[in-house]
Amino acid sequence: MRTVVRSRHIFDGISPHLFKGFVEFEGSTITKVGRDWNHEDPGPDCEVLEYDECLVMPGLHDNHVFFSGWMAANAGLDLSSADSEEEATLLLIKEHKENPTRPIYAHGWNRQLWGQDPERDSLDDISDQTPIVAIDSLRSRYWMNTAAVRRYGFSEDQLGAEDRALLIKEMTGDRELVRASWRRFEQLLLERGVVSCKDIVFDDTGVHGWLADKRLKADLYIEPVREQVTGARLKQIATQPLGSKTRLRGVKLMVDGVVADGTADIHGRYASGEPTPQVDYRELEHRVEDIAGSGFSCCMTAEGDRAIEESARILSSAAAPGLHHSISDLEMINDRAAGVMAQAGITAELYPQILGLNPSAQDAYMPNTIAADDGSDFFHYSSLTTPGLNLTCGTDCPLFLPSLPESILRASLREFDKGGEQWFPQYALPAMAVLSAWTSDGHSNRNDPDPDSPGASPSLRPGQRATMAIFDRDLVHADAQGLREARVAATYVDGQPAYEA
Repeated sequence: MRTVVRSRHIFDGISPHLFKGFVEFEGSTITKVGRDWNHEDPGPDCEVLEYDECLVMPGLHDNHVFFSGWMAANAGLDLSSADSEEEATLLLIKEHKENPTRPIYAHGWNRQLWGQDPERDSLDDISDQTPIVAIDSLRSRYWMNTAAVRRYGFSEDQLGAEDRALLIKEMTGDRELVRASWRRFEQLLLERGVVSCKDIVFDDTGVHGWLADKRLKADLYIEPVREQVTGARLKQIATQPLGSKTRLRGVKLMVDGVVADGTADIHGRYASGEPTPQVDYRELEHRVEDIAGSGFSCCMTAEGDRAIEESARILSSAAAPGLHHSISDLEMINDRAAGVMAQAGITAELYPQILGLNPSAQDAYMPNTIAADDGSDFFHYSSLTTPGLNLTCGTDCPLFLPSLPESILRASLREFDKGGEQWFPQYALPAMAVLSAWTSDGHSNRNDPDPDSPGASPSLRPGQRATMAIFDRDLVHADAQGLREARVAATYVDGQPAYEA
């Protein structure tokens, strides 16, 4: 059966402008794309979907998710119905009685509603042997018993993923928990128009060994946490079966810390007077040489301007056919680093929703972080329009939930939630560039004619897969309020509806 999707606002993944037209597909494959509404007479064997005022575009790719971290904050016993510590304790007691030797993972308790943080003693009274961990609804604090602190090696206010590595490792060893969590995670992404992702995994790919039947395509990058990952080790890991929609692509290397707390490597001076952290770039260079020499790509996570420039230098020296190196975060990207990246074929991985961490311009940390700087060196997204630079979008989900409308609100309109100010709008990223970046995975070629080729990039053209995201309005020309109200109308994967509002 043929299906025709009609709209006044189509982005095919290639054209620099939206156009009025239609996308026709049969089965899983696009058969025709028209730049008008003069499609063939539908007939009884054709369905016409009239998404006339919607934005129709290729399915989105989130180039940085952290499924294991999302699972750690959303799996297990749901405490959101508990109005107090006492009510939550009763739920945990019941769970412990049913499985007295099994660790209890819980989530969703409301820190604001309860008025104060719960006591460790109340969980020790339930068990002093079985670990109990419960993260709050805003992922801002844990509630743990002493047995959990001993086993997992972190305390209630340590929220970093690396701090929680032992807990995450244990949770990802539970096959049924992993499979149930992935189904929820996968549906969450599909409801937001996302049809593929790059997932960051700690130390190995084991968690995806149980997910061979996934609907989403997933590229995996290993982040070394408990041990270094060598090229030889990567080759060994790559032999493990992952299913047809999953590939091990490379390694994520942390370069510096966070600009906001003074741990990123910058050219300037921190206003706090704290010294700029020292980064061992020689050691990073050796690790990149080993990984790239073994045929794997590197993603270097860098926030500070000096860290970004050094990462670009290191990756440019390790460029080779078939490798797709990248730099993520890029909080202080500049024209100089972007030029090096474009010339060397290094992909830029942007978090376009990051401005939303600041409630307003008055509350923003940027103007007060670096001495003699007004904050204009932050989020210099116009640098990312450098010719030849491949740009992708990521969320570090669960840090952000994927949202193309919010990405345009923050990166293009440069707006906060309060106050009405724009953050240096002269450095904005055009809305069409945001759309394009959300359909790029950093490994694909938009000009590859074979839709089944490993190098084929999602686009709406004949021969490609009928995989698309449909939003309820034209996002490119929407104002701030329209972007805040925008929603996904439907997501199609291989010609089949994976989500419909």
